[in-house]
Amino acid sequence: MAQFNGKWEIECSENFGEYMKAIGVSDDKQAEAQKFLGDDSKLTYDISNSGNDWVFKITTPAGEREVKFSLGSEFDTKTLDGRPVKAVFTMDGDTLIEKQTGSGFETTNKRTVSGNTLTMVMTAGNGVSCTRKYKKI
Repeated sequence: MAQFNGKWEIECSENFGEYMKAIGVSDDKQAEAQKFLGDDSKLTYDISNSGNDWVFKITTPAGEREVKFSLGSEFDTKTLDGRPVKAVFTMDGDTLIEKQTGSGFETTNKRTVSGNTLTMVMTAGNGVSCTRKYKKI
């Protein structure tokens, strides 16, 4: 789990626009999402963990947000576009798995680390997926 610790900056995304549509991001919010969450946004995750307790500090041009969670415990949070969801994180081997569910919304986000690259594969409930890569900074 220690491989996730550190600060990660967005490098590239594949299929982000289609994924946003699949998870119900409204048309008017999609351009904003690209600006604040897209490849050129300088979005960062500062990840730390101690045993089962984790902290994600997410920084975007729109501001900063902190998410604290314990593996296996469901909690209330919001999507980055502000919709309320329930989330639970688990580990499967070296993969950190996040499941989010909300009103008409479901996604599974799987994070893995290889060297200085964190790869996040987000898959909507209807099967549309997006791959995002982050570099360690």
